[in-house]
Amino acid sequence: MRYVSVYILAVASLLAFATHDPLSAEIEPGAAVKADACAGDTTKLGVSRIVEIDTAGGGDIGGDKSGAKQFLNDGEVVLTFDDGPLKSVTGPILKALADQCTKATFFMVGQMALANPDMVKEVAAGGNTVGTHTWSHKNIRAISFEKAKQEIEAAVSTVSKANGAPAAPLFRFPYLNATKQTEAYLKSRNIGAVWIDVDSKDYRTRSPKVVEQNILSQLAKQKKGIILMHDIHPWTAAQLPDLLKELHDRGYKVVHLVPKSQVDTIASYDAAAEKALAAKAAAKAANPMVARSIVWPMATAPGTGNANASAAAPRRKSPSRYKRVATKPSLIDGVVEDSRPVKIPASKYRKGAKPKDEDVTSPWSIFN
Repeated sequence: MRYVSVYILAVASLLAFATHDPLSAEIEPGAAVKADACAGDTTKLGVSRIVEIDTAGGGDIGGDKSGAKQFLNDGEVVLTFDDGPLKSVTGPILKALADQCTKATFFMVGQMALANPDMVKEVAAGGNTVGTHTWSHKNIRAISFEKAKQEIEAAVSTVSKANGAPAAPLFRFPYLNATKQTEAYLKSRNIGAVWIDVDSKDYRTRSPKVVEQNILSQLAKQKKGIILMHDIHPWTAAQLPDLLKELHDRGYKVVHLVPKSQVDTIASYDAAAEKALAAKAAAKAANPMVARSIVWPMATAPGTGNANASAAAPRRKSPSRYKRVATKPSLIDGVVEDSRPVKIPASKYRKGAKPKDEDVTSPWSIFN
């Protein structure tokens, strides 16, 4: 009987290996990823599992995207932040994560990384994963394929150069809007598209409590998920300490995503990104007030042949059919709680005819 049991266990192990999802593999904290000193503190949320993502051949990762590779068990969450970095918001978010000894994945906008290169480094130094989110947060469905490629590559190079190391080959589509062409392009570049299960909808309110309840109510129904938040909203940073504590108290476990390999950048975009970062540093040295700019005033992506376009170019009105937040991020540290909803002209998704290319030069147009 003992031999039969051993045989059954051996067969089960082989079957498990045969059906193993090649997308990801669990690795132990302290191996490829350095474990924090607080890792064993059960009073903190911490990191339960670290999942190494293999993006060879690209593909869709997690979320509610049809056919995407799934890796979460019930009770597990992935923390993600889009649209930053913005020092006055990303900084407090990093502190909240560190206080709970946990990690997140940040999908950075290229223009924001150019404006805040030190914050890019700080995010990475905290053991968080740094992915990309296009150069200027353009709706991919609203621009040509060529412009979409420029948006992708300019962000990859700028974020990588700002960080001083290649970004993770993980990408999130602005507004969660993709096209077949751009999905195929990411696959050709061995970049994975990361989707979501839980939308904080922090762009619809200024209330930290509403943001927290949005997340917890969706998790109560779905039991698990990749959570979308934005590190450009002060109220998102304000609610994070309470959210992380509540996740801990309710028994949720954080899964941290790390890439198996780094993204391969394109030399021409790298050169343009280095030039832009050097110009930003020189301007900051000449005028310290430049450091307070939310975005570096260069609307055109590096490497597109028009990187020196002035932010003073005529501003064209953006079509109202796309979601637009009615407020601008604040330069002032701290949070003014306001439960009034932010007015949004239309829903996140719009079906119908493909709109024409749009070239919005206002720096505020990049925010979700």
